[in-house]
Amino acid sequence: MTPHRILNGILGVLLAYNASFFALHLSGQSRLWKDALSDVQALLSIMELIAVIALFVDLVVRFDHIAKSWQVPRVAGVGLCVTGLIFKWFVLYLHLSYLVD
Repeated sequence: MTPHRILNGILGVLLAYNASFFALHLSGQSRLWKDALSDVQALLSIMELIAVIALFVDLVVRFDHIAKSWQVPRVAGVGLCVTGLIFKWFVLYLHLSYLVD
């Protein structure tokens, strides 16, 4: 398996993870997400950070080698992953500081 396919898979997994997080959060069922992942939240956040950094570095280094038709979707996908990571950290901060339930 080539590194490009692995990174494409990581991007797909992160986009699905972010979509499910936002869907549950917007529907008011974020408690379900928090209860299910409470034991592995720190590990999951660290793994997500490593994956987002790898995707961002790959995007910057390999941007000219990406097919023109995939450049804009790739940038949008990586941007959504970075934004999702920051949003999840903000929500986690609010929960840890007891500002929200």
